[in-house]
Amino acid sequence: MKEHNISKDGKLAAIIAHLTFIGPIIAWFINQEERDPFGSFYIKQSVGIFCLFLLISAIFPIVPDFMFIPTLIGFYLFIFILWIYSFSGAISNQYKLLPVIGNFIQKALTSKKK
Repeated sequence: MKEHNISKDGKLAAIIAHLTFIGPIIAWFINQEERDPFGSFYIKQSVGIFCLFLLISAIFPIVPDFMFIPTLIGFYLFIFILWIYSFSGAISNQYKLLPVIGNFIQKALTSKKK
């Protein structure tokens, strides 16, 4: 995607945003002073991955018992692949939009300040 000068704080925020569920909160505070677009992009991506995880986890009670384990393994694998894809972009200084849901996440989590 786009390429620009990425500050150290922006890259740090992008990497920290991928660490557990509290990482985006810490990254948000790191990114507040400078508001680096790279850091903001990956904070939104990781929050989106976490929200997707919560949404799909809420649907799991309706999965039939005989399909529960294979579905659970597939779900965790899917989330892990999304996380690796996003984390690799943060480390390599590239804007890697998540497939299928990336545009929705970026639009949904962008504030409408005027």
